[in-house]
Amino acid sequence: MMNSEQAMREYELGGGITARLRDVTRHYFGGYFHVRIEVSAEIPLSATPFSGPEEYQAALRLLGGQIHFRRILEKMAVPEGDVTAVRQGLLEAFDANVLPYLSRPDFPGRFMRSEYVKRLKSPARR
Repeated sequence: MMNSEQAMREYELGGGITARLRDVTRHYFGGYFHVRIEVSAEIPLSATPFSGPEEYQAALRLLGGQIHFRRILEKMAVPEGDVTAVRQGLLEAFDANVLPYLSRPDFPGRFMRSEYVKRLKSPARR
């Protein structure tokens, strides 16, 4: 599975949100690999984190009905013999660092709010 794109794990985070991990490891050069795990979750936009109906409607216009959370866990130039161990290390790092963040009850609202503010400040919006 050295040139893969395979679902590895799914985590139910609550509120109908599922985090999915996919192995997107690729051959890099010679006998070296770019070990990558993509973490993604679709988060339905809700009115809760916004100051009122007007701001929520503005967020819907800017972000749509769902926002996409995506993180890449990666290590470059991994020798072929070390790919499995490095992949396991990345999964352990996810379990220790990213999963607790995603599992927080306030994560969806905080993420919605931050994406909205980021989009408001985006030069493409001006």
